[in-house]
Amino acid sequence: MYVDVHAHLTHKDFQDDVDLVIQRAMDAQLSAIVVNGLEPASNRRILELSTQYAIIKAALGIYPIEAIHDRVSGLPFEVSHFDVEEELTFIAAQAKAGRLYAIGECGLDGYWVGEETFGRQEEVFLRLIEIASDAQLPLIIHTRKREERAMEILAHHGVKAVDFHCYGGKVKPALKAAEQYGWYFSIPANARHNEAFRKLLRDLPEDRILTETDCPYLAPQKGTRNEPCHVVGTVEFLAELRSWTKEQAIDKVWQNYCRLFESGRKSNPDV
Repeated sequence: MYVDVHAHLTHKDFQDDVDLVIQRAMDAQLSAIVVNGLEPASNRRILELSTQYAIIKAALGIYPIEAIHDRVSGLPFEVSHFDVEEELTFIAAQAKAGRLYAIGECGLDGYWVGEETFGRQEEVFLRLIEIASDAQLPLIIHTRKREERAMEILAHHGVKAVDFHCYGGKVKPALKAAEQYGWYFSIPANARHNEAFRKLLRDLPEDRILTETDCPYLAPQKGTRNEPCHVVGTVEFLAELRSWTKEQAIDKVWQNYCRLFESGRKSNPDV
């Protein structure tokens, strides 16, 4: 049972063949794809996909750059304009209704924007932490150049159900956080070509490792489109690094997924 806990199947790169991409994932024996939202359009499309395909698990969120869309300009990518408060209310309602497997992605970003935006980013992040806590859902964290601050906030609020997606900070704090707080780290499909990701696969506590793609980004082969079926290669690499059989690696990641995303999840039988 393979899992991809961070995918963006609502991305325009999948608009013509998302059905085929999902079928390839099922053919590769994936049992769960957690599709992460960024803003209203992707959040709603994720809910649609989750009703069409049992393999799709919905995670709704507000990307930190989207959270400050009214305070930034000149970015090399398009940012949506929407009422952040209304979207927070919508996410909270979906969480309460039992339609979600996680809140995310959400977090802090210091790569694309400056310090003048950090206060508002943290306000939205804290609101999403509260929604996740109230609904007893895990958080899927995006943090870039602000890893330490994100960890401080999560630790201060006693958040336990956390997955750091595509963690790009220093490895030692990640290992310490996994040991001290029990947080998870999901490793992308390009791990064979990234020293930090290799170290995380090799050195994280074995019960805190998850797999992701961040598709369409971070493909195993640079310059190609990533998709969920590529987590198979990451699990094979994990087995190599740990001298496990492939079956042992599959089972370990699956158990980790179930512990974080399935255990104790509130569900609505009417949905």
